[in-house]
Amino acid sequence: MTVSRTNKNVCLFCFGDLDKKRVCLSCGRRAEDEPTPAHRLPPRLLLNGKYLIVRTLGEGGFGITYLAWDAVCGEKVAIKEYFPTGFVTRAPRSADVLYRKENRTAASRGLKRFTAEARILAEVQGLSGIVSVLDYFCENETAYIVMEYLDGISLKKYVAKKGGRLPVSDVLGIMRPIMDSLIPVHEKGLIHRDISPDNIIITKNGKVKLIDFGAAKQTNIEGKSLSIVLKQGFAPEEQYRTHGEQGPWTDVYALAATIYYCITGQMPPESIQRLVKDTIMRPSELGVKIATSRENALMKALSVYKKNRYETVKQFAAALYRKPRADSAGNQ
Repeated sequence: MTVSRTNKNVCLFCFGDLDKKRVCLSCGRRAEDEPTPAHRLPPRLLLNGKYLIVRTLGEGGFGITYLAWDAVCGEKVAIKEYFPTGFVTRAPRSADVLYRKENRTAASRGLKRFTAEARILAEVQGLSGIVSVLDYFCENETAYIVMEYLDGISLKKYVAKKGGRLPVSDVLGIMRPIMDSLIPVHEKGLIHRDISPDNIIITKNGKVKLIDFGAAKQTNIEGKSLSIVLKQGFAPEEQYRTHGEQGPWTDVYALAATIYYCITGQMPPESIQRLVKDTIMRPSELGVKIATSRENALMKALSVYKKNRYETVKQFAAALYRKPRADSAGNQ
């Protein structure tokens, strides 16, 4: 295996060599490159001289994520491309991103934040509960973040496979590495803003990782306007307002909402609706066996108003993971 091979004769399944009939000499699979939507990068495109695009893994409001091969290491990676929906288009028969005139200023600011956040995430390597950033670079008039590829399923799918809800002890075990890893990230001034069961991956070897920092932004310490980014049921009320004060407490709410979903099988009512009439039910009211002290910690983190929540994940974790005494029902 050598890096000198062209991107046309490499097997996208195993990174082996294709023969003249385009059948892989290693895995025996035939190369069948499917057509790609015009706004996505096509298979076999080489980024930064070393990353060979395989296929699209997913896309959201801020970008498109691809599976790729690192041609130097021969390993799979995930690459996030800055591609804000509605603000940019793709040049015809090109990988270049074109910024719409009326949105150029806002999109350019977003691009700078995207690269700044990649740099911050690259500085906090080795966190057990957050996907590792391996590289980042600018190309095609946009930017890319290269991350470790995680082979697994989302927490949302995992909960569904387990019958729609999980025991409290299982959920606490799943969420602990994520909460511990968010503490140093928040200390760097970065918040995630899109924590949900969709963005938590449980790998085949049992690791738990928070992914998709595409909605992340520097904390709003000066009250400056932030774009509205939210996932209904998991976003606190301040994310519904362009001038809402966001910080670690924003992720605290989303973490609590994720735990609530996993143990009850239900999403909490939308926070914006709770401002008018708060109809959220305590997990114990839904038949969940949970110690009172832990339930109190969870409901405090789910407070509608920021002032009533834990200010940091560290505070939330300390209350949530403090070993409770068994209550009268034997709940832990």
